[in-house]
Formats: sequence, C-alpha cells, structure tokens
Amino acid sequence: MNRTSPNGKDETVGRLLTRAQIQRLVAKHGREVIEHQHMQIERCCYQHGNVTTFEHSIRVACLAVWLADRAHLWYHVNLRSLIRAALLHDYFLYDWHDWDNGQHRWHGFTHGHAALMNALKDFDLNDIERNSIENHMFPMTPVPPAYIEGYLVTLSDKLSATAETFSFDRFNKPHLPSLEAHIKHRVAR
Repeated sequence: MNRTSPNGKDETVGRLLTRAQIQRLVAKHGREVIEHQHMQIERCCYQHGNVTTFEHSIRVACLAVWLADRAHLWYHVNLRSLIRAALLHDYFLYDWHDWDNGQHRWHGFTHGHAALMNALKDFDLNDIERNSIENHMFPMTPVPPAYIEGYLVTLSDKLSATAETFSFDRFNKPHLPSLEAHIKHRVAR
C-alpha cells in the first residue's frame, strides 16, 4: 500500500522518516521562520540548561515531526503548520533569565501569549499555528490545544525541556554574544 509522504513522494506505509529527512522537512517548511531576523534574538538567549531558545525551537520542531511520523498521523496533521508552530512556540523574544524587576516572574504562564503576539507581528499564521503557539504550555495554562498539531508541539516541548534541563551539559554554558555583537558579526560576513 502506498501513501504520499510528508516530502511529497510515494512511499510504502510503515517506512519511517530518518533524522536527516526530518531535518530537511523542518528546513523546508520552516525556512521563512528560521531565516527571519528576529530569530537572531533566540540565538542569543538560553532557554533550558545550555540550549539556546533557537536550538530548543529546532529540537521541538524535529521531535514533533518525529512523533507525528511514529504515530502515523500524516493523514491528520498539517505538516507546515506543525513545523511553523513548533518553531514559533517560544517566540517571546527576550531572555527570561535576565533580571527585570519581576516582569518575567510568570514567564511559564505568560510566554505562550507573548510568543503568539510577536509571531502575529512577523508572520501570517493560520488557526492551527495560532492555537498551538498560545496553548503549548498546557496544563500550566488552563486551555488545552484545540488541534493535534498543538498537542504534538506541547508534548515535544515538554520532552525537549526536560532533557535539556536535566542534561549534564547544562553545567558547560558557553558565553553567548550579545544580540548586537551577533548581528554585527552576521552583517560583516
């Protein structure tokens, strides 16, 4: 029995995507997000342990695609929306570890909405993407995702965050350049 795979080719049902295929899908469907200038902010902020927000978002996108593939959900999932929502789920564009007189004290409860508001300024989002970004912190926030893509992003985020937080690598944090230094370096290339 054949099916159309996420990469548009006919494949035998049961053939699972490789890591390289998943990475290519994330790069293809997430290109607009990954290349956006505001994603540079995510490269300069730690999220969990020694993992930047950018790296975390890429990991969540890859894991969400992996989960969809392993659960054989291709007839039920919008792949482009899944990847974009995963890449934008933490698009809050600040370093929540920085001291700010308590403004980010409720970060775990509020950053989904902040990410959505920032994403709406920079991208045209569909209902699946909007709902998945805003509700990815369920059950910390009371409203669950309305779409399967949202549940995949939520689960992928929890799994990634747990692994990143408890990794022994968290003790080896390299110093990240400031956003200004990072942008100057990229422009000079």
